[in-house]
Amino acid sequence: MACVLVTGGAGFLGAAVVRRLAGRGDQVIVLDNFQSGASANLEGLGSNVGVFGGDVTDLGGLLGLIRQHRVQRIIHAAAIVSALPSLSAPSHVTRVNIEGTLNVLEAMRLFDVERAVHISSEETYGAFRRDPADEEHPMAPTAPYGISKVASEQLGRFYRTVYKTDFVNVRTSWVYGPGFPRQRIPRTLIEAALAGRPLHLPRGGDARIDHTYLDDCVDGILLALDHVAHPFDVYNVASGEGRTIAEMVALVKDLIPGADLSVGPGPYWYDDRLVAPPKGALDLTRAKRVLGYRPKYDLRRGLASYIEWYRRGPLPREN
Repeated sequence: MACVLVTGGAGFLGAAVVRRLAGRGDQVIVLDNFQSGASANLEGLGSNVGVFGGDVTDLGGLLGLIRQHRVQRIIHAAAIVSALPSLSAPSHVTRVNIEGTLNVLEAMRLFDVERAVHISSEETYGAFRRDPADEEHPMAPTAPYGISKVASEQLGRFYRTVYKTDFVNVRTSWVYGPGFPRQRIPRTLIEAALAGRPLHLPRGGDARIDHTYLDDCVDGILLALDHVAHPFDVYNVASGEGRTIAEMVALVKDLIPGADLSVGPGPYWYDDRLVAPPKGALDLTRAKRVLGYRPKYDLRRGLASYIEWYRRGPLPREN
């Protein structure tokens, strides 16, 4: 099997990808600086997984790792994710995300790496002008995180054109599921409900978002990694349905009887300074037709699976 490098492989999504790759027998190399990822996410893996501390912004270190292990393919998940860090450290977000991607592209060029799958985002679209949004939707991001993903995608297109580098983008949307590390819905709703705490969100109930269960997202990433030849360089990978936060709250209350949850109307705010642009569903036509991608989890099933994971173990500490 191929030797696959997963940058950011100790993070929420990266570790799930690593586990799937390891389980099917690939040789996997993990690169992570462990600032947001955790070594605990990689516990129990076999000898076909090697874990290395390092930063994707260190080109020399990245090149050495690829050369030493004869890496053939890359899943580039290392990034400072979500719009919220953009407010406190926009220069840091853009430097890490763009420079990290540029280093991956340079490594591919120098060592003839077969393919890289870059984890991009629906944040590249900004405010949805149509719903569902397909891959040809205009890109008009509203925060440095989305801007950095647009820049990363465009760098990939430059390398694809000039150096024939096989760099493929997977645009995800609000991935959730076991081990999600940040205090964001649906994690906050589920933890409050299971602990018997009331949680009343003052606003955001009207926001429509494509919430994607972790297992579906990993499926789409690996389909993009394995596909023989790509006629496109970007694919939406999501659930394909836009559900409001009010609908999510109602589903959690139905799945956890007695939950004291509510949400007020209006748009979703990342914090008091930045409102999320209007969103909706992602159009999955391209991923279904080319990759054979079929999401298995609608929102209800995904929430039920997430809740069951919590019920099998202790509630996490606040962080």
